[in-house]
Amino acid sequence: MSGRTGLPIARFPIWHRPAGRDQRWPQRGPRSIFAKGLRDCRRAIIAVGAGLGATVLAVGASTAANYPTIASRQQQVVGLEQIPWMSALFGAPIGIDRLGGLISWRDGILIAMTFGLWSIIALSGTLAGEIRAGSFEVLTGVPLSRRRIARQKIAVHLASLGVTVLLMAVIAWLTGLAYATLPGDAIAFLDATAEFAGLALLGLVAGAIAFALAPYVGPAAAASLAAVALFAAYLVDVYASLVPAFSSIEGLSWFSWTADQRPLAGSWNVASLVPVVGLIVALLSIGVDAFERRDLGSTVPLPRLALPGRRFLLRGPARQAFLGSRTMALVWGVVIGVPMALFAISGPDLVDPIKADPGSARFVEQFFGGIDYATVGGVLQLAFVWFGYLAMALVAATLMNGLASDELDRRLDLLLSTPVSRARWLIASGAGLYASIALLTLAVAVITALGVTGSGRDPVGPFVGVWVGGLYAAALVGVGVAALGLGVVELAGAVPAGLAIAFYVWDVVGSSLRLPSEVVGLSVTHHLGQPMAGVYDWPGILLLVALAAGGLLVGGWGLQRRDLAS
Repeated sequence: MSGRTGLPIARFPIWHRPAGRDQRWPQRGPRSIFAKGLRDCRRAIIAVGAGLGATVLAVGASTAANYPTIASRQQQVVGLEQIPWMSALFGAPIGIDRLGGLISWRDGILIAMTFGLWSIIALSGTLAGEIRAGSFEVLTGVPLSRRRIARQKIAVHLASLGVTVLLMAVIAWLTGLAYATLPGDAIAFLDATAEFAGLALLGLVAGAIAFALAPYVGPAAAASLAAVALFAAYLVDVYASLVPAFSSIEGLSWFSWTADQRPLAGSWNVASLVPVVGLIVALLSIGVDAFERRDLGSTVPLPRLALPGRRFLLRGPARQAFLGSRTMALVWGVVIGVPMALFAISGPDLVDPIKADPGSARFVEQFFGGIDYATVGGVLQLAFVWFGYLAMALVAATLMNGLASDELDRRLDLLLSTPVSRARWLIASGAGLYASIALLTLAVAVITALGVTGSGRDPVGPFVGVWVGGLYAAALVGVGVAALGLGVVELAGAVPAGLAIAFYVWDVVGSSLRLPSEVVGLSVTHHLGQPMAGVYDWPGILLLVALAAGGLLVGGWGLQRRDLAS
């Protein structure tokens, strides 16, 4: 290094644009806020559309391979209906004699919840992100009112949902062409578009709640409250027939309003979407009005729990990362833990029906092969594979996205002005995220253990088993930290989310198509054993530890050797 002061020059090879290219192809930025926002969302559109489209394709492929007749499809539904707590999660089976009906029944809730989480993340921080990045002053410097800026930001997300719906509709139409085995299995493009558009509206309600609350309580609290509302509305709807307390408030759940709107199953009720659209418009209008009238950054403080991290255990960047993410981690821990507790409470009632009914056993073996569903621990493992791993990993990816925003929003220069090296900052910040993931895992483990205790079983095994899911989430965050350190800043949060979805889809698709174990084994979730049932895959657990620890080291090494994103 020369005698001049400054940071070391990046040692990674950097590709330089040819000098003549700027003259032949002059660079032009987006011509509007809408165009800029849509460009920034292009990766999210591709990831969500392709990921959800893959689940649709998986249902088509598995149906053609395992349920080619009407009788076999009806037997599948009858078998699952013997398990009320599980069948309720999928909703009412409408039109299951056709491929579209099976797709709507199996994937409808997953698609709606994914749209909901995406909308919450996008709309809770869309305006706050501009403020943090320091670009809001530029936006307000142009001759546009605050109201118009907010409307264009909303239009960006609506357009993103629309493009994603069309992409999924194309995949569904191709699925009908490729895997139709009965005369009614062909899927019309219009039916698929209407189905996925309705599910997108259900998810958009949660995003609108976050958008309306963000000017008052801040983006993080708004996202947490909207997520609680999303899962509460879903659970009230699906369990209203089983829980008397839920039946009295079922009408408050917007999921119950559109129960008959299932175009893929041949059931149309377009009028049911009118109150959903009305609710979305009202909530978005509240958010736009609040953004126009309220002072930026002026929020109402919410009650907070006195959690560790401020006075002891964590110091420096680790403490800051933990303090910035602990509330969201705790809220999501409760949201994920409640469904797991419901499965735990009903575990003894689920075992006998699964064992007695061939259709139920075949359904479980097809999609979750290898799980010993004849025990309560096996039922919990089934729920954890279907829901827990993916949910915890996606929450961890959201926390990772917050860490990456320090560099994207140009706060990292200020953070590194203190006497702390780049490598130490990233490693310590990653450790702070691991502490938040531990808090998330602790919440899920405690609530699940309470449910197991309520069923009269030993809670120690499930309590310990949940921590494997937390270690899996930490391993994916480790990969994200490595990507951040090596310079892939914009994708640092998307990498763990994409891997979580990819592993989930690959594991389910591979099991349903009965692919060779070597092929299914490409998914990390295939090497986690059955921890909820007390069966551990130690090589897989060591792999998770290596990814979590190695990700921090690689990320610190990479950040130390490169320039910051400008």
